[in-house]
Amino acid sequence: MRRWTILILLLIFMAHAQLGFGQQVSLVVRVFDPSGNPRAGVELIISNSTFRRPFETTAQGLAEFRLLSPGTYNVSATVDGVVVASATVNYPETTSLNLTLSIQNIELVVTDVDGKPVEGVSVELRSEQGPVIRRGSTDSNGRFFARDVPFSNLSQVGPYRVTGTLQRVTVLNSTINVLPESREYRLGSSVVGVLVNVLDFFGKVVNATVRFSAELLNFSTAVRTGASVKIPSSSIAGKYAVEVVKTYGQLRPEVVLLREETDLFRSLNLTYVLDVSDITIRVVDDGGDAVRGVQVLLESERLGELASGVTGARGEVTFSTVPFSEGQPGAGLYKLTAFKGSIQLSALETGVLPGETTITLKIDRIEAQFSLTRPNGAPLPNASLTMTDQVTARTYTVRSGPDGKAVLRLFPGIHNYVVSYGGVEVAQGIIDVTGPSLHIRVTQVDIELRIRVLDWFGNRVKDAEVSATWGGEALRFSRLDDDTLLTYVPVKGSVRIDVYLNGVLAERRVVWVGEPTLYEMRLRGAWVGGQLLSLETVSSIIAGAVLALLAVSIIFSWWKKPSKP
Repeated sequence: MRRWTILILLLIFMAHAQLGFGQQVSLVVRVFDPSGNPRAGVELIISNSTFRRPFETTAQGLAEFRLLSPGTYNVSATVDGVVVASATVNYPETTSLNLTLSIQNIELVVTDVDGKPVEGVSVELRSEQGPVIRRGSTDSNGRFFARDVPFSNLSQVGPYRVTGTLQRVTVLNSTINVLPESREYRLGSSVVGVLVNVLDFFGKVVNATVRFSAELLNFSTAVRTGASVKIPSSSIAGKYAVEVVKTYGQLRPEVVLLREETDLFRSLNLTYVLDVSDITIRVVDDGGDAVRGVQVLLESERLGELASGVTGARGEVTFSTVPFSEGQPGAGLYKLTAFKGSIQLSALETGVLPGETTITLKIDRIEAQFSLTRPNGAPLPNASLTMTDQVTARTYTVRSGPDGKAVLRLFPGIHNYVVSYGGVEVAQGIIDVTGPSLHIRVTQVDIELRIRVLDWFGNRVKDAEVSATWGGEALRFSRLDDDTLLTYVPVKGSVRIDVYLNGVLAERRVVWVGEPTLYEMRLRGAWVGGQLLSLETVSSIIAGAVLALLAVSIIFSWWKKPSKP
């Protein structure tokens, strides 16, 4: 009986237990931000003295805790390890809970001493009593945005310390309280804005760099002409050393054009007028004519080599921002040197004074004598010599005298030359004019022409009279040992050759002579007994001879034929 009683009680207990489990409900927690929007990704912790379970909210801001035992629980939400919302619930009497987070998205606006926004400040927001840290940089409007910042009235947070650095210098150190009613905080920094303009002596903008240095902070920054820059104010930096610097070419050292000290307690527009101006160097020859293509080197007694440039079509080269000989920085005397290639043509030492804009540099030409000779070394008179300077592009033309000499005033260095004779170009090349006397051997004049007169069968016609004409000018002949006639053609061109036999024109030819030539002139005929027989006559004689030989052969054959008895 007792066994049955125990069995019945056990079945009743199991039925009640199954009924209780089947009807259990979850604890649902909804999480909102201060604006009433669901917050996803928030860590919730439900706990009591013997139990602890975490849960991260869904995209709808929900957390569901299931299979909880009845009892009292603490539900808390944390951000950066700080409890930003909490509540105590009795379960299962309470199955639904709403939590609003004590956090805020805030905006910090960093301004300079004049209330204008400062870009590029590195900001750190740190809670004094907790681990909350936000870092970032201000944008072009001076704004820095920090998300999910816990309120300062939370026990784990307290006030926030805001620090800002500009190029590693602390320019901002403030304290703020993040409260529900505040979203924007304007914070003034020890920063000033400086707009820099640099002008030359005549008010023209100078392309230079302005450098600001504060020894007290080991701080330095630079800005180009016409630009603005934000820097720590003198309230924390002390006096600034200001330098205006410029580099005159890629491989040349930096030149300090101005140096001064100044205080910067507020934003300013700074304009510096330098003791500099543009200088034009005009290069002329000893006749006052402009010289193009010449390199001019600009050197200073105190600043060294500053710049170099090449003169244009007007013989001018302009150098920008040239410091005066006196003033700041004071360049001292200048040396101007003109080069053509590696050859120094001229040098001038001079001062550069305020108001002076053009300096003339004169180059003296040298007098060069050119000796033009024929291939045999004899002078070539009345020839035209044209010289072209490869650098300056200057062209000079002169005619040789009876002695074959021509004198020109020109600049030393490499030139192209062309020699013309009789209206024909007979020589060209390159010559380095380095001294007062130069020699040009002209090979395309007095071109050797040999003429040999032959009959049609290659026999020499020794008694032939030959005349040759070039450009209307009769050429003179000399007879060589082999009866070849020799003459010289002044320059390349067409030569008319006439052959006379017994005073009668027998043949005329026109030939082109451009180099030493042996011309064999074959006459149409055979030279026999001091006379030129035509090819027809020769053919008739040969035919008659053949017929005569044939007749003799026939007669001889008949004569030798034996008679019949």
